[in-house]
Amino acid sequence: MMIFLGQMNQLTTFSLSMEPRIPAEVLNIFANMPHLVDISLCLIDVLDKLPAEFPQSVRRLVLYADVIKQDPMPILEKLPCLVMLELSGYKGQTMCCSSQGFPRLQRLALRSFSTEEWRMEEGAMPKLSHLTLWGCEKMSKLPDGLLHLPSLGHLELIDMDQISEDDNTLNELRRKGCEVFGGAAHICMVVMVPEF
Repeated sequence: MMIFLGQMNQLTTFSLSMEPRIPAEVLNIFANMPHLVDISLCLIDVLDKLPAEFPQSVRRLVLYADVIKQDPMPILEKLPCLVMLELSGYKGQTMCCSSQGFPRLQRLALRSFSTEEWRMEEGAMPKLSHLTLWGCEKMSKLPDGLLHLPSLGHLELIDMDQISEDDNTLNELRRKGCEVFGGAAHICMVVMVPEF
């Protein structure tokens, strides 16, 4: 399968779902697919780290894994065209988005992350308008960095009951006009349609 997929270097869309699980090595073939715009992978078993090279043309990336060991943001934030990102399974305690990272990202969904601290440098994700956090149980409070996102207008919290209504960042976002939706009652995945 890897040999076959590696020869398809003209693809613009790549979607793969497999049982029992997608081998992590599949991600290495993307270095030979320079025209990819849309990537969807569900479900990868254990991913030590993301490959250093992704097609620079990618605009939508959906990657669900049981386990992602290393912070995926330092690699993904360098993709210049990325508009929509859905990730699941990062098990690290900290996550960092650097200044000037994710220059075009508009929609971000993070599911089943073990992150306790999410650091955001000022200038990161300047166009992010929609953020969904789902089942990130170890995130006891919303990161202060959300307040520095100039375009954030929609925050959805699913199975995030540990975030108190008294959370300072939550209340400040509301004061700034950000719509906040939340609660454990949500049972379906948010479908995010990219705005190209």
